[in-house]
Amino acid sequence: MNPEKKRPRQARLPLLLALMLAVSLAFLLMLALMLSDTQGSGGGDPAAYDAELAQALPAADAALGAALLETHECAACHLVGDGSVSPLFANIGGLAASRRPPLSAEQYLYEAILFPSAHLVAGYSDAMPGNYGERLSKQEVGHIIAYLLTLR
Repeated sequence: MNPEKKRPRQARLPLLLALMLAVSLAFLLMLALMLSDTQGSGGGDPAAYDAELAQALPAADAALGAALLETHECAACHLVGDGSVSPLFANIGGLAASRRPPLSAEQYLYEAILFPSAHLVAGYSDAMPGNYGERLSKQEVGHIIAYLLTLR
């Protein structure tokens, strides 16, 4: 057996282990960043919600909110069917205040619309589009919340 050929193979093992460690750490860092993005972006901060709601709710119109739900086809998942795809809007105005303490009904609905993955109702997957923050103005979100609060 030639000792010169064995030495390079032994020298590769620490290098390979170091490379595997570096890749694993990079993967964990990326995973941590991705998780913080889904939980962040305003998701879970009642004070941030209050600032937005203070602007959107005083001029909110429930009739406009109902029309917006139709425009964005929310009824397809939340008003029609047996509730197996997504939570139904039936009594959402009454349920919203107790669904995610300490959030108020308004804060919960705000979060559910703009940050749907921040809290998932038990038994449901993360199927709601997460881009309503780009598709809706804050005032439109206020109109939708005003309408949903009438559903008791």
